[in-house]
Amino acid sequence: MVTSFDREVECIMAKREVRRKGVPRYFEYFVKWKGLPESEGNWEKEESLWKYKDIIEAFEREGSTAATRTSPD
Repeated sequence: MVTSFDREVECIMAKREVRRKGVPRYFEYFVKWKGLPESEGNWEKEESLWKYKDIIEAFEREGSTAATRTSPD
């Protein structure tokens, strides 16, 4: 099984709030992984994406439109 730590985020496509009885609410982001088609994207908990805080911040700043990471060359 491949975990999110084995892949690089290309962009954040969407955000959702997860609420369950008896569990504190949390947020998930729909991630498009670099080198994979959009159909291979998946929902990841915010805490799992700690390495990609800059992409999440850009996504939030841009009003929930897809945000990509810019790589230094």
